[in-house]
Amino acid sequence: MTGIMTRMRGAIDRLRRDRSGVGAVEFALIAPVLIVLYIGSLEISVAMSVNKKVARAASSIADLVTQNTDVNKTMLKTMVDVAQSIITPFQVNGLKIRISGIKIDSTGKETIAWSWDEKNTRPYAVGSVTTVPTDLDVKNTFLVRTEVSLQHSLLLVTPNIQDVDVKTLTMSKTYHLRQRIGDEVACSDC
Repeated sequence: MTGIMTRMRGAIDRLRRDRSGVGAVEFALIAPVLIVLYIGSLEISVAMSVNKKVARAASSIADLVTQNTDVNKTMLKTMVDVAQSIITPFQVNGLKIRISGIKIDSTGKETIAWSWDEKNTRPYAVGSVTTVPTDLDVKNTFLVRTEVSLQHSLLLVTPNIQDVDVKTLTMSKTYHLRQRIGDEVACSDC
């Protein structure tokens, strides 16, 4: 019995001292975590870039509309091309644009003067009550509100490595700007 125990003890001691393959085991344990972190950080940085471009598109559209005293559906329809060119090279799946003229009367009541969306329809009823940020709520003024939203697909690796799923985020930005010329921006056929 002592011979078997001595040989077993010797085998255990040799196994404990043998360090070959330790690097492979460590790599096998750490590599999946590092890959998921790398893909996740890449996806987050792309999503942040898309969100920044959506914000830039909303502010650019508001800036272009407020440079006019009168707009129409034909002019507003070109804002879709403006948004698409700003968001490029990213996909513009589910791009939605709403542009509204908001009149604030002497009592501080905020109402929709006109509105337009990318389908060339009126998303808000004329005269309907709306709200604006409190720092822009100035009596007897006019604002142009631009709302831009976009569907962005994210590749998400779930904890179960076999499942790779694509999720969609809706990114949206809203900008309010005052007209640059005159008292308001009118829309002749909205």
